[in-house]
Amino acid sequence: MKVLISILFLSLANISFAEDMRYYDVEIVIIENLSETAKKSENWPLQVNMVQPEKIVPLGQPVAKLNEWLPPEVDLKSSYKLLNPSAYQLTDKVEKISESKTQRVIFHTAWRQPGLDKHQALPVYFKREIPAAPVIAEESSQLNLEETPQTDTTPSILEGILRVTLARYLHFEAELSYQDKLPEVLNNDNPFEILDSENVRNKARKQGIIHLKQDRRRMRSSELHYLDHPVLGILIQITPYEKPEGSVNSAKK
Repeated sequence: MKVLISILFLSLANISFAEDMRYYDVEIVIIENLSETAKKSENWPLQVNMVQPEKIVPLGQPVAKLNEWLPPEVDLKSSYKLLNPSAYQLTDKVEKISESKTQRVIFHTAWRQPGLDKHQALPVYFKREIPAAPVIAEESSQLNLEETPQTDTTPSILEGILRVTLARYLHFEAELSYQDKLPEVLNNDNPFEILDSENVRNKARKQGIIHLKQDRRRMRSSELHYLDHPVLGILIQITPYEKPEGSVNSAKK
């Protein structure tokens, strides 16, 4: 009898924990400052080692061990899944930025996740190829008006690790790297032939990696926050998700 009572008590406790679990929609917009002055404002590192923890969620990809990494009361269907663009709340901001000649949006996404502390919350990871940006002519007394800025068609690689945690307050962490994509020399029979190209050598010399690292920053839910940076700005909004009435919490078994 005592065993049955204990099992019943634990079952009721798990149901209560599952019902108390809070979920949030996390939406981010990454903005590139197209000004060459901004890109040259700092001496960017030539190498950035972004350390990925063992437990990490690649955005938009299934994770086999998600049920092992998250607490039992968490609803897996509401955990680290990409949202449909129709649910985005910052679309109007993105459209406004698209009208700018000095900025552009290079990444816009949103996902849903449980509110977990720093020991349980999982970071999300993404890596995207970004098309080359238009060249912005800088105002300068030395600018030759007869010269036309050369358009660089080389794409860039944007890589990021983001994490949202919940303690007494919500917190956001981010690390981004942004760099030009160089030719794949390893697939060439003679990689030195590629390096003989003056254009490639020049790119390699100035291949500083634009890097952003934001330690835990406190956020208010439902408020729009902006992380400033010379080249990469981040808009972020974390909104509490309210489950429809009558829905059943599908916590993992």
